[in-house]
Amino acid sequence: MTVAIKNAYMAQVAAVDTTLYTCPAGTAARVLKCTVTNDTTTVVTISFNKVPSGGAVAATNLIMNLKSIGSRETYECSEVVGQVLDAADLLSAIASVADQLTVSLDVVEIV
Repeated sequence: MTVAIKNAYMAQVAAVDTTLYTCPAGTAARVLKCTVTNDTTTVVTISFNKVPSGGAVAATNLIMNLKSIGSRETYECSEVVGQVLDAADLLSAIASVADQLTVSLDVVEIV
């Protein structure tokens, strides 16, 4: 068994569903840390989805829905931390306004 800790995503999120991480084939992954930082002076919302392999984003995939992130706030996403992804599962997010929220996502991959 091989274990690797990775910074899976570190960028701003779009106002359309954005894939943050896809679990590689033959691998399982667990989210170790996830933070969202609002880089602006306005309140912006964010939602996260955990989508099973081959699935589509749907209301049933929501793991965090329309969380308001205040001006210059950094939020630790306890709703996302601990999520387990199987091979080809993905984690995605959508912000209410593009390029104002920076997501940092760390995962541990187990092969």
